[in-house]
Amino acid sequence: MKWNVPVIKDSLPTANKILETKYIRNPINQLLYIGTKKDTILITKKSLNINQYYSEFIEIDTIQRESKIELIADTEQELSIDLENFSFPPPPVALKGSDGLEIDETKTDSVYEIWKKRPRNYVKAYPVFIRNPSKDTIHIDNQDGALFLIQEAKNKMGEWKPIEYWIYSTCGNSYAYTSLGPDDILILKKVKYKGTFETEMRLKLRTNNKLVYSKPFKGLINIEQFELENVDGFTKRRLKNRDEDYIDHIFLNQ
Repeated sequence: MKWNVPVIKDSLPTANKILETKYIRNPINQLLYIGTKKDTILITKKSLNINQYYSEFIEIDTIQRESKIELIADTEQELSIDLENFSFPPPPVALKGSDGLEIDETKTDSVYEIWKKRPRNYVKAYPVFIRNPSKDTIHIDNQDGALFLIQEAKNKMGEWKPIEYWIYSTCGNSYAYTSLGPDDILILKKVKYKGTFETEMRLKLRTNNKLVYSKPFKGLINIEQFELENVDGFTKRRLKNRDEDYIDHIFLNQ
């Protein structure tokens, strides 16, 4: 029987632009809904706090590792992501003559209030559904509430290559799992890209020491997004010596 995706109602304003980049980006994968499938689901601005943390007493059994997970990308629905929601606030302002050792609380508060009123940066996104079609409760790994999920695309040779990469936390408390009951779903948003290169794309999820892929879908990107030299952020420095283990790690191959 065909599984029909729910209609998603977004609480964010409709985005007028699609993100265009030449970089391999760190993705936004915050969980936005978990529970029973409904015909229509409202997605609010806040991400969910639904972590259950690993401990030495928790062991994922064979059922968890062998249960089938369905990963569904619905690019027909248009949602929004506010990129400014993931920006960092300005640092505290130091008192003059304190050599940076004392904080000017008045100026710090003033700068922070201006930052809170900054213009928003809405870009188009699409919903992603993770479904548990089994009769067992399964666990989905996450890091600080974000799933280990990246987008891949086919290059000119027809090879699947990552256009996003993962940054692992150095804090052990960041790693957790989310329980997904029988036939329940989990929803998040993924950024939609645009560019000059039309190709097939797919989602790649790592959980329970295995990989799960979505069905391919059509998309547009820039050819530069395949180049390791175009990884954004501090990860670029780690890639200079072409450490294959590290490359596999950030692209969720291990």
